[in-house]
Amino acid sequence: MGDKFLKTFLLTILIVFFGHSPTGEQDLMAAFDKVFPERAPFVGQGEDWVDSLLQTLDLEEKIGQMIMVQAYSNQGALHERNLDRMVRRNHIGGVAFFQGDPLSQARITNQLQESSDVPLLVAIDGENGLGMRLEGCIVYPDQMILGAIANEALIYNLGQDMARQMKRLGVHMNLGPVADVNRNPDNPVIHTRSFGENAGDVAFKTVALIRGMQDEGVLTVAKHFPGHGDTGTDSHRDLPLISGDRARLDSIELLPFQSAIFAGITGVMTGHLSVPALDARTDRPATFSDSIILDLLRNEMGFTGLVVTDALNMGAVSQEFEPGEREVEAVKAGNDILLMPSDVPEAIAAIKRAVRKGEISEERIDASCRRILEAKHWSGAWRRDRIETRDLLAELNRPSYMTHYRRLAEASLTLVRNRNNTLPLKDLDHTHLATVTVSNDGMAGNGATADLYVPGTHFTIASTASRAEFDALRRTLSEFNTLVVQIWNTRDRASRQYGINDEVVRFVENLEGPGRMILNLAGYPFVLNRFGNLDRMDAILLSYRDDSLFQDKAMQGLFGGIALEGRASVSGGRYVQAGEGLSPGSPVRLSYGDPLDVGLDPDTLLQMERIIREAIGEKAIPGCQLLVARKGRVVWHKAYGYHGYRGRREVRLDDIYDLASVTKISSTLPALMRLHDQGLFHEDSLLGSYGVVPDHSNKTGLLVREILTHQSGLVAWIPFYYETIEPLDTSQRLISNRWSYSHPLRLGRGAYANGNVKFADSLYQWNYEPDYTVRVADHMYLRNDYRDTMYRRIFDSELLSHEYRYSDLSFLLMQLVAEKLSDTLLYPYVQEAFYGPLGATTTGFLPLDRFPRERIVPTENDLFFRRQLLQGHVHDPGAAMLGGVAGHAGLFSNANDLAKLMQMYLNGGTYGGERFIREETLAEYTACQYCEEGNRRGLGFDRSVPEEDSGPACDSASPSSYGHTGFTGTMVWMDPECDLLFVFLSNRVHPDQSNGKLIDHNVRTRIQQVIYDALVSVP
Repeated sequence: MGDKFLKTFLLTILIVFFGHSPTGEQDLMAAFDKVFPERAPFVGQGEDWVDSLLQTLDLEEKIGQMIMVQAYSNQGALHERNLDRMVRRNHIGGVAFFQGDPLSQARITNQLQESSDVPLLVAIDGENGLGMRLEGCIVYPDQMILGAIANEALIYNLGQDMARQMKRLGVHMNLGPVADVNRNPDNPVIHTRSFGENAGDVAFKTVALIRGMQDEGVLTVAKHFPGHGDTGTDSHRDLPLISGDRARLDSIELLPFQSAIFAGITGVMTGHLSVPALDARTDRPATFSDSIILDLLRNEMGFTGLVVTDALNMGAVSQEFEPGEREVEAVKAGNDILLMPSDVPEAIAAIKRAVRKGEISEERIDASCRRILEAKHWSGAWRRDRIETRDLLAELNRPSYMTHYRRLAEASLTLVRNRNNTLPLKDLDHTHLATVTVSNDGMAGNGATADLYVPGTHFTIASTASRAEFDALRRTLSEFNTLVVQIWNTRDRASRQYGINDEVVRFVENLEGPGRMILNLAGYPFVLNRFGNLDRMDAILLSYRDDSLFQDKAMQGLFGGIALEGRASVSGGRYVQAGEGLSPGSPVRLSYGDPLDVGLDPDTLLQMERIIREAIGEKAIPGCQLLVARKGRVVWHKAYGYHGYRGRREVRLDDIYDLASVTKISSTLPALMRLHDQGLFHEDSLLGSYGVVPDHSNKTGLLVREILTHQSGLVAWIPFYYETIEPLDTSQRLISNRWSYSHPLRLGRGAYANGNVKFADSLYQWNYEPDYTVRVADHMYLRNDYRDTMYRRIFDSELLSHEYRYSDLSFLLMQLVAEKLSDTLLYPYVQEAFYGPLGATTTGFLPLDRFPRERIVPTENDLFFRRQLLQGHVHDPGAAMLGGVAGHAGLFSNANDLAKLMQMYLNGGTYGGERFIREETLAEYTACQYCEEGNRRGLGFDRSVPEEDSGPACDSASPSSYGHTGFTGTMVWMDPECDLLFVFLSNRVHPDQSNGKLIDHNVRTRIQQVIYDALVSVP
């Protein structure tokens, strides 16, 4: 390699790993020493142990140390006895495990270590981790998928995790990674095992992976030297030919290996490859070439670690070389470890004969044996630690490993087309979404993930469906303005049409519709070659695998829940070239993941469920929804219990709750903040300046800031409905069957034991009529003009002292202001300005107009005023008498949709790539306004009071946190310091509002406290 190129390459790696260019000669040399050691890290390790052991070994035992045989933990007792015999009789130095399971492998490893005079070196062919070979372990993505990840730090973390799992299982060496550059799409053996077709990218990722593993004490072996990527022959069957001159080999095939050597890799595996540019001898595999191993690898490239042969029982060498002959040739060429000889006794005997004949010097054997023993000391194999099988499976599958796995899946997703910035999807309030999943068996797609962002219609069709079935589906899809087509069960071979038949191609290429079309292809980039015309597709995403994790992340990526940052590791015809990939930007919406993803301990969070079970058992609530998000990621989204205590319907995540006073910060308040940003509203104005109260009212001089902080002197509430009912004499009867029963009643002014009440004359009708359109409950309509009476009572109500006093009247007055300034009613205004664009489809007033009754969780069985079970009608009687839309109550939602609005607050006023409220405005509204006067409130928002037990939030909530609670048992809370969002929805007023157990037992704040207790450092 040219010096200029090499130095540039080395400096590039330095910058990647250190984040800056080192300055000064000492800094530069220190950086080079760290990233580019002069030798493999085990060289010179454990000299006393190595020297003393070497003196005790005879020639045959030293040769035995060079032998590594294959081992299986699922082949039964005979295989295990043969392994034990080779350890005892042939003194083999190591075993390489393949198929089996962890517990069996641990048992066999312990047994073999006990039988061996010299500690064994235990290896595994785990390019994708232990799960590549063993059941019950994590199978990491193929290297070609990892090649799409732009962030090498994630590859380093993967190496660490793989190594930790291997160490736990007593494995000292990984026969990986693959450092081959896949330049031939038809390569039958390397293919998706390679990081890709770009030599530089392969080099970076190879170095990152080996450093991660070796930093955890596991020996790594880069393969297949000098490069197996550009061939159409499988070395398991025949000897591949690697053509190209030396300059080509230097710039492509050799580059990843040279980089790995500079980084201090411990092992290199030689490939069974014919490379005429490096060894002109006919049919001389690299494994048996001293020109390639000694001259090139050792001397020219400076490798000081272990040279490991590829399996010596493979067809590429077995056709021309007999057992024993292969091993002799391998030792002559410079290999240290002879992997998987087909005849171990013959191999050892043949090498002994070659030594005695002078064909191989004993010093040559000693050198390899020394390197092997040094590697055993460095990796800890020399200690011969017994593998503890207790908790083995659990520790091999730690949740933290899956956290890193999910990061890999996210980072690999590759966007190869994004016409007109189609992604992330926008205009959710005008999105009519359909998803189509094409799979071998017509299995259901990932529609549930899409529904978290915007409800859609989800279709599945088998890839083997008839043309008529595809055509019928195509016609149906033309009704939608946003279409996501997902192709699953792809294959990685052109010879198999990449798993996509002609009818599927025809279906995709002939789709028509009025709006956006997105193709989500669960395959590698070269699968795109199957399509001749994808011009109709506005966006194309490569999601690589059709398992639930990758497809869940893919759908989140389409909506902007996660960033799309992958880069194609290989080319996909005219659609994408290696190294290409589009990045729409940072996440703009909520994502969905696991607690550890954001530094929350899942085991601690389970205590939330204990509190909820306790609350349900004590009938504090019949059920609830709970959502926890941190750093914009929802990590706990569950439903518990039932709609009511009879247990007839379980609470589901798409069920809708009455939010009660959470309405204040979810409707009226965002409306006011938006109007503030438009210059139409200001908190330091007098209420009278907006023309919503009569001039004679004592409310005209109220300061809006004091109204919003509940210290303007307004009374707490006015019992409007009391004035519409009166006690019924026992001689009187009601005509309506619905209202024809008696019950003990409390009217607030006194109790009427077993008495009845009747409604004031002419105020209510049982059916809708032109003058009675205000629906208070089922079959109960209030006279239209009574709204004026209610507001007149507010305008004429007394004013009390200016001190903190929570009042619903504050937001009834602010509703008038918002409607006056926006020139529209509150509900359509917030729907158009907030809920629709946010994709909060369940959030809104009057849920019975939009959803089936059974999806709405009932609140109180109102035996006093409305005399019925309230399901879909607002619990608050004042809000009900205003038609279900009020500034202080009346909003309904599920937890997920409500979280979108609250996350917008946490984001400083942005969500989905759109700004809803200025950040400065939110900061003002969420700040404490009159703390010095003992008022904890912000402008509309409630705030935590850490020093007071009576505060609305738990003790650990930061002083900057804010939110609100609701009378029906709801609570939302945001903590910007910890980037936490907490949503709790329940119907604690079921069966009636006298049930105060939720409040008495501090259920909501106890659950919230658990979240803070679960905070851990993000791994």
